[in-house]
Amino acid sequence: MRNNSIAFPLFGMGGGAFIPVFHFLYGEGPIRLVIMVFYLGLIGMDWIAGYRAAKIDGSYASEYGINGAFRTAFLLLMPAIGHLVDVILSMPDIAFGFLTIAFASHIWKSMTANVIRAGWGKWVPEWAMVRVSDELDHKVARARERIKRKTDMLNDEDKGA
Repeated sequence: MRNNSIAFPLFGMGGGAFIPVFHFLYGEGPIRLVIMVFYLGLIGMDWIAGYRAAKIDGSYASEYGINGAFRTAFLLLMPAIGHLVDVILSMPDIAFGFLTIAFASHIWKSMTANVIRAGWGKWVPEWAMVRVSDELDHKVARARERIKRKTDMLNDEDKGA
């Protein structure tokens, strides 16, 4: 039988550090936790679908992934900024709610476009495809641009060798 006596205190210390930070950034209460888990889930699904789409169309580049990490940090900080504005102005979750809904809507649109690019469009309703068509067009154009840059770099390397 394994001795987990060290692992459990470490989990407790991690939770003990995380919870106050979470409460400071996003506020307290079970509703806040549910909202932020949903928000983080959207971001995670967008990453999964975007990664798969980029692998399929050959546009994956680590540079783009690094930029995505910064984008994710920004997306996670926006609801926190909203909460802090609410605290400073003594408002009842107005800025938090507005920023969270606005960015969640954008993430949902990005995720849906990535799902379509990944070839999983049969699970996306027609009305949703219409609503994300402009986002899909932009994503495809950016993917083509990344593919062109990768091809140009490979051609330049071949010429130099």
